[in-house]
Amino acid sequence: MSDALSLEGVKTRIRGRHAFIHERVLELIVRESAEKGSVRFSKAELASQLGCCIRTLDRAVMRLRQGGYIKSKPVFQSNGAQLGNEYRATAKGVALAATFKTEREPRKR
Repeated sequence: MSDALSLEGVKTRIRGRHAFIHERVLELIVRESAEKGSVRFSKAELASQLGCCIRTLDRAVMRLRQGGYIKSKPVFQSNGAQLGNEYRATAKGVALAATFKTEREPRKR
């Protein structure tokens, strides 16, 4: 994973509830796509940062890809070995992530 890739600013709570892994991953991909055009990361390192297992992260990425929120393409070394995937947010993904910015006020008792 790139040294510059950070979860800083990626929400852990959305509208007063715990943010799901797929929502946090989408927000990260949207941010990095806006700044750099796309993002590459090691699933093992990102899963560790998110506090989940690689399988959970795989399911989150698959859900986002199948929903049309992100696109991915494999990246290869010159010798043909796969380095991983490059992820980019779609317009649909950007629109969904924009809804995460609205925080619900805490309930008053």
